Amino acid sequence: MDPSKKEEAYELARRGIKNNLKSHVTWHVYGLLYRGDQNYDEAIKCYKNALRIDKENYQILRDLSNLQIQMRDISGFVETRTTMLALKASNKSHWISFAIAHHLNGSHQLAAHALKTYADMQEEVPPSEAYEHSEMILYRALVLEEGGQIQEALAYLDTSKDLIKDRVGLLEQRGRLLLKLPEEREAAEDVYRQLLALNPDNYKYHEGLRTALQLEPEQQGKWSEEQLQGLAELYDELAKQYPRSTAVQRIPLDFKVERAFEDAADAYVRRFINKGIPSLFSDLKALYRDPAKRDALGSLMQRLLKSLEKTGALPPLHNQEGTPDATGPEAKLWILYYLAQHYDKIGQTGDALDAVDRCVHEDPELPDVYTVQSRIAKHAGDLEAAVAAACKAESLDLADRYLNSSAAKALFRQGRIEDAEAMAAKFTKHGDQLNGLTEMQCMWYEIECGNAYIRRREYGKALKKLLAVVKHFEDFQEDQFDFHSYCVRKMTLRSYVEMLRMEDTLHHNIFYSKAAWAAIQVYLELDRAPASAANAANAQSAADAKLSPEELKKLKQKRRKEQQKQKKEAESAAAAEKEAAKAAGKEKEGTPKKQSGSSAHKEKDADPDGEQLAKVAEPLAEAVKLVRMLKEHSGDRLQTHVLAFEVYLRRGKLLLALQAVKRALAVSGAGHPQVHCLVIRFCHAAAAQQEAVKEKPVVAEVIESEVQQVLAGKILAQYNEAFLEKHGGESLLHRAAAAEMMAFLDPQSKPKAVQVILKRGGLVGGGLAAEALKHADAVAVHRLLQDTLGDEAGAKEWKQRCSKVFRWSGFFEGADRLHLDYSKADAAPAQENGVADAMKKVSLNS
Repeated sequence: MDPSKKEEAYELARRGIKNNLKSHVTWHVYGLLYRGDQNYDEAIKCYKNALRIDKENYQILRDLSNLQIQMRDISGFVETRTTMLALKASNKSHWISFAIAHHLNGSHQLAAHALKTYADMQEEVPPSEAYEHSEMILYRALVLEEGGQIQEALAYLDTSKDLIKDRVGLLEQRGRLLLKLPEEREAAEDVYRQLLALNPDNYKYHEGLRTALQLEPEQQGKWSEEQLQGLAELYDELAKQYPRSTAVQRIPLDFKVERAFEDAADAYVRRFINKGIPSLFSDLKALYRDPAKRDALGSLMQRLLKSLEKTGALPPLHNQEGTPDATGPEAKLWILYYLAQHYDKIGQTGDALDAVDRCVHEDPELPDVYTVQSRIAKHAGDLEAAVAAACKAESLDLADRYLNSSAAKALFRQGRIEDAEAMAAKFTKHGDQLNGLTEMQCMWYEIECGNAYIRRREYGKALKKLLAVVKHFEDFQEDQFDFHSYCVRKMTLRSYVEMLRMEDTLHHNIFYSKAAWAAIQVYLELDRAPASAANAANAQSAADAKLSPEELKKLKQKRRKEQQKQKKEAESAAAAEKEAAKAAGKEKEGTPKKQSGSSAHKEKDADPDGEQLAKVAEPLAEAVKLVRMLKEHSGDRLQTHVLAFEVYLRRGKLLLALQAVKRALAVSGAGHPQVHCLVIRFCHAAAAQQEAVKEKPVVAEVIESEVQQVLAGKILAQYNEAFLEKHGGESLLHRAAAAEMMAFLDPQSKPKAVQVILKRGGLVGGGLAAEALKHADAVAVHRLLQDTLGDEAGAKEWKQRCSKVFRWSGFFEGADRLHLDYSKADAAPAQENGVADAMKKVSLNS
């Protein structure tokens, strides 16, 4: 439909209904208009009105059923599908859809019975439908399984196995069913051994085999002695059967300890080292949760490096006599590469940088080395060096999209948005620039860019990027619409049900959470200081006034060129629109003219910089929409409830703020620094609004009861002191939270709060090892001292202390910053490759 004539279409539909209220056709058309605009609730109402007039209209019933499953109106979907089946009982898709409806509604027995009834109606399955029939058998077994009818599902699979074409799917389903029957563990073991013979690197098959043999721990990571012995015997056996399987060698590292672990790890890492596989550290990183295994891996790699430097070969494996192991030509490089990541992980930044420098010396043309160097520099707080290393890695392989993305991320985090966009645009279509990244739903780019704009306080542009991510997830949900009929027609029933369940948890994805969290923070800033967004022009004028005459002249020239460019783009767009209108007119006259995709007219963005988004009348109302979605789908993440609390507290919704506090307590406990701050702030707000709440006795009673329960009879200052005594030694952030709340409750106690951080929480002599600190935490404490507590002297002293611990930090002006400059080394390769814009090379001298 032509967007310009959409309102005219609605008006005609309304006039049609007004002229004939009992016309099912008019109501159906009205519903189709709403469906086209994705207003499904209104479309469903229109379809139901049409069905009141014509109850057996198949077309309307089909459209209604698709909308009901799209909106997860399962009970309505069951009712509609029952009606359709009654109207056309011979139609296969009606039986299948009827079964799916009852399956999703929890009526497993009825769904299985419907599938059996339809199967019995078929006299003979034609060869062309053999695979569809096979899928229906497996789906019926799944329905029986989820309905708790394990024996029936097994018997059905056994009697129908000759008709099932998906042999792997059959084995997986039988294994899953057998595991649910304690008396069938031997049969389950046999099934999973068959599956391992097909794919010995599938971790799910290994888990199923261990479960069948009762070798899975009751608690995570805690096996009995008997289980450990059984696991060792099992994987010794599997290692002989599948000597080339990586999983068979890797899994024992999870349960082996002490000397057995060291020997197994030694044998495992050599293959990666000799073959030069960069992912070794990523593979073993999960083991670092155990300090003993972390230290053992570090010692092992150091021992291998010493042997390699001394003898030129790796030492023999334990309990194996003979000459040292032969090594690959770059074994030393990959050991150093691992050690660089190992030292970075345990907080030994100096050793990590030394190791990565040796890697550069071994092979200065290996991109992976510079990627690790960039990561180490980022963790150390040297963002300039992180950018230089990431851009160097990107310049060594211009066709590697991962390296390009890493360089763009580093640039965004340093605040160089324009350079980051130029970097990311290398992989977009020619001429399409950054719009291509949005069309490709490149969410990491939009989130990083949005956060960079937040740091610049350009909130409109930030919202433009972040809300684009939110829109992607709306599109993901909309994309399932066409599959409701397609999957039933193609009989991919198990995949269809899996897709529906995935869509139900779609908004739990971390990309959605990160984008929504950042957008909520922007709305909170807009609510706190709306003038800063509304008076952006005044702020720009004030910034211009600080420039020298020459700088101001250059800036005005730049803006003039941008205005001219925008004017030309607008004229080009108008010309393209005119040409498109002419082409449309010719097509109507019977002379079709095919347009290429690149020349097709695209609707111009009316708000490219998000200025209208930043001028929203009620920022908190917009934030609430995101909060509701996060509470429903990301309630297991603390940040959701922290932001929900901020929004509801500002809106004066104390009960909802209390709900956020209680859920935060459930997620992270009262010992978490952020949760502690929420508790105190809520109790303080409840006391401040006590008179207003008294007008609602029930609300007042609930709040008073919860406050008394949390505080356990203490006043807020005593509660805060108890938290400091109990948790102050756990981390820097715990002490900072206690200090912040001390100043919050009594502004006169700010000097004392500063001393809580500087004396009890100081880096030097404060009881905290430097390895236990994170650069981001130290930066947050500095901002707390400077902004919240307003103590410039304390912030300066903290910065001096941090500069000794975070010696590479740009924020703390550490003495050992890297000052990387790869621009000279990159000049020649860029010319040889003939790539003019391979990278606007980074020279980051301080």
